[in-house]
Amino acid sequence: MKYWIPIILLVFSCDAPTEESRYSGEDMEEADSREEIVLESSASTWMYYEGLLPCADCEGIRTQLKLENSPEKRERSYELTETYLGTAEGDREFVSSGLYEVVYGLEGEPGAMAIRLLDDSSKAIKSFRQDKEGKLHLLDREEKAIASELNYTLEVVEPKE
Repeated sequence: MKYWIPIILLVFSCDAPTEESRYSGEDMEEADSREEIVLESSASTWMYYEGLLPCADCEGIRTQLKLENSPEKRERSYELTETYLGTAEGDREFVSSGLYEVVYGLEGEPGAMAIRLLDDSSKAIKSFRQDKEGKLHLLDREEKAIASELNYTLEVVEPKE
């Protein structure tokens, strides 16, 4: 019986939070003025990325990528808009959409996070590695970094309204 008392006390003394929350503010001195924000886990948000990627026979490819960010959804959507600038036929825009997956660990980079854009048969059509600042770097077909001095980076941008 004497062994049960500490276990019962331990169980009833532990208090788990009932809601996930975060605080807005910069440092601990502002703790009194912080506003508590309850995170809604059911709402989807979208991340927007944009960059000008190299093109062999045009001025560049304006690439806009929109990724759904929903922690509760297993399958997340993307929308990719690629505009080939200055082609012989003028600017040409191609829009594709589908699902994407997040993969942790790449060859030679076990801690890396990659995003694979998938086609209708769940085959990767483009892959990006996300760096610590949140930028996406286009990978080659074998999901390795592209060895080039050219810019293959998409940066986080504010949504256009």
